[in-house]
Amino acid sequence: MVEQVGKRSFIWIMTLCMIFSSVGVASAATTNDINGHWAESTITSWINQGLAFGYEDRTFRPNAEVNRQEFTALVNRSFGFVQPEAIAFSDVAWTDWSYSDIAKAVKAGYVSGYPDGTFLPKKSMSRQEVAVVIAKILNLESSDSSTTFTDAIITATWSKGAIAAVVDHGIMGGFPDGSFRPLQAATRAESITILDRALKVKAEQELVTPEPVETPTPSPEPTPEPVPVPVPTPTMAPIDLGTAGNYVILSKTGISSVPNSIVTGNIGVSPIDSTAITGFSLTVDATNEFATSSQITGKVYASDYTSPTPSTLTTAISNMETAYTDAAGRAVDYTELHVGDLSGQTLTAGVYNWGTSVVINSDVTIKGGANDVFIFQIAGGITQASGTKIILQGGVQAKNIFWQTAQTVSIGTNAHLEGIVLSKTNITLGTNASINGRLLAQTAVTLDKSTVVAP
Repeated sequence: MVEQVGKRSFIWIMTLCMIFSSVGVASAATTNDINGHWAESTITSWINQGLAFGYEDRTFRPNAEVNRQEFTALVNRSFGFVQPEAIAFSDVAWTDWSYSDIAKAVKAGYVSGYPDGTFLPKKSMSRQEVAVVIAKILNLESSDSSTTFTDAIITATWSKGAIAAVVDHGIMGGFPDGSFRPLQAATRAESITILDRALKVKAEQELVTPEPVETPTPSPEPTPEPVPVPVPTPTMAPIDLGTAGNYVILSKTGISSVPNSIVTGNIGVSPIDSTAITGFSLTVDATNEFATSSQITGKVYASDYTSPTPSTLTTAISNMETAYTDAAGRAVDYTELHVGDLSGQTLTAGVYNWGTSVVINSDVTIKGGANDVFIFQIAGGITQASGTKIILQGGVQAKNIFWQTAQTVSIGTNAHLEGIVLSKTNITLGTNASINGRLLAQTAVTLDKSTVVAP
């Protein structure tokens, strides 16, 4: 079957070279950046079979990250998946070069879309996602071999069995330092090498248990572009803040500001009264249910204001405490990642747990989709250095990021944080520090010419 698909793909690519000469699809003879590469032999073989393509600038880019749409194209060509299924992803148009391959991948069942109706075709494939796809296609039996890698602690639970299976079958392996690097994006060269090995395992399986081979029908529209695709990380529900979500700052013991801070959203204190809100120059409304401040775009609530404010605040504080407990109790995906030093790291969706404090001494990137949820369970506190920032990539929303911490949260001068802070104790923002999120503290919140904006 593989030989038939290879010949058929070769015919298609030769046709494409004539039809699409303007885009310059490269051949093995003209790609100029694979000479001496560790995967040169395999890449050359795949190009010659029409299973992989180069780019119009005569490069192959073997070390470039492979994304979901590219990976579907590689898998479909190599495994001979040709039957499409009707798809309706909001980010995949029928005019996209990858539409046909994504439709075939969904039909084959080795990949699917996300709960929000997207496919994220340009999202990079991590090594653990590649392992899951391969294990699913080959129907490999899970094992516990993945626990032998030095970074097994950061491997997602949903991928451990698949990683062990592909390692046991020699399809994937670790690195010289004993790690597997499950979160690292797979490259084009790695993807082709892994699929090449997977085809050999499939051939061995068919020798043991022959199965009828359906002659594939050529795709009506050949793919003019190259190349990967993961099984999406299981989506979890965000933390339910209840009525605590009506406040951008909520505290049990007080909120102070060194003027002039800028706060967008409501703030509230309870059971402490309004005397614990300092530095805002409050003006109490005629109803006595709330106050206002020139520093706040929103309202100020305190337990000593007129009903129904006291009971409303009591409920909000209770909801805040419930949210804290919920965040602390979520099932953990990653434990003690980077020993709590997130400086310069890129974090993907999931639940992270540290038994100590977390430090941020350089910019941290939080990467994922619009509905991805990030929960950081921290037994200590958070110390973010001055001038550093949290950067969101791929559509991540601050409202889906939760920093649950048992000790002091300290955001340095001119630093920027993203997400909902659920603190057991106090939260302090340095001079000109900012956050796009919420500060929900079970003790005090301190601002110093700070900016706080509800997400």
